[in-house]
Amino acid sequence: MRQPRRVILLIEPSRAVGRNCLLGVASYIRNHGAWQVLHLEHSVADELPKAVRQWQGDGVISRINSAQMARSVAQLHLPVVDLRGAHRVPDCATLCTDPEACARLAAEHFLERGFRRFAFCGYPGINFSDERCGHFLRILGAAGNRVDVFHAADVRSPSSDIGVHETSGELAEAQLADWLKSLPRPVAVFACNDIRGRQVLAACASAGLAVPDEVAVLGVDNDEIVCGLSRPALSSIEQDTFRLGYDGAAILDDMMAGGPPPDRTMAYAPWGIRVRQSSDVLAMEDPEVAMAVRYIRDHACEGITVERMVSDLMVSRTTLERRLLKTLGRSPKAEMERVRFERAKQLLAETSHKLQRVAVMLGFSTAAQFTTAFKRYHGCTPSDFRLRAKSNHAAPSSVNGSHKSS
Repeated sequence: MRQPRRVILLIEPSRAVGRNCLLGVASYIRNHGAWQVLHLEHSVADELPKAVRQWQGDGVISRINSAQMARSVAQLHLPVVDLRGAHRVPDCATLCTDPEACARLAAEHFLERGFRRFAFCGYPGINFSDERCGHFLRILGAAGNRVDVFHAADVRSPSSDIGVHETSGELAEAQLADWLKSLPRPVAVFACNDIRGRQVLAACASAGLAVPDEVAVLGVDNDEIVCGLSRPALSSIEQDTFRLGYDGAAILDDMMAGGPPPDRTMAYAPWGIRVRQSSDVLAMEDPEVAMAVRYIRDHACEGITVERMVSDLMVSRTTLERRLLKTLGRSPKAEMERVRFERAKQLLAETSHKLQRVAVMLGFSTAAQFTTAFKRYHGCTPSDFRLRAKSNHAAPSSVNGSHKSS
């Protein structure tokens, strides 16, 4: 009988990203046979534990956080799968979250809420922060929008360790508050991760800035502990980290059997945005457009029509359509559909309600009517969407020649 493969897990359980990667690995092990696993408790700032060097393993799944850890992992001379991508190990397989997809999701989130002033707050020198910042500037800049970027003075660390930068960020609250006060408002701030988002919210409180009315904030990781402890609660982009762990384990299994590592980084789109109070706002300079958008958000799931909206708001349909197209790039009808089906996706992903109940909650008469409309809008049936959402399996893309971060 073949001995179970011995796998070292160097993944921090102290954060949501690491925990969800570990859950993905565990799911793969349950489905595809037992591994003997060594997982030592450590944080994102820890180096490779000495005990690992004496353990005779067959492979490694890691989230390599420093150049020193990358060197230590390479010295093990084992097949390696890395789920972060900040530091390259020779012949290593790398899976990560696509930074461009994160930035695009953030830009679309703020634009949909009517923001025209944007900012980015990250940790210069940390690869995932720099990449998300660069894509955010490029995406919004292509549409003629300016993005202000926070650069803290005197506290920038030369370290590539995210923990060191996050600690330095705690010491820069006064600078961050001054920067936020200097920005034209209302402004939408994209933070490189949830820790940075919490620091931005703390600086807003220190500066007396209202969140989300003056400053809207969005983070990345959807760490429910960090987001829930933030005041107000932090909106966040949720990465597909369960899939990273699951697919990473599958790739390592193949590598331990003699297969080659993928010849490119596997980059996964984020799962979506968990909207909380920090960005749940509409920033509209045109009061009639703001009134119309709020009306749509409040009533889209009641099956309203443009005719009823125009009547209730006592505005000209032609004027309303022209102003919404100018502000949102969508007609009133298109905005109604967008809000309605975003709510549909949330109900399908987060509840176990039967389709008939979901249909009624969205203003449809029957489940069949809802299914037809949903398939026309999203290209799949509600049941297929729910199945994918529950399994959290989004297809990865490949990024040639570069190791991105997660």
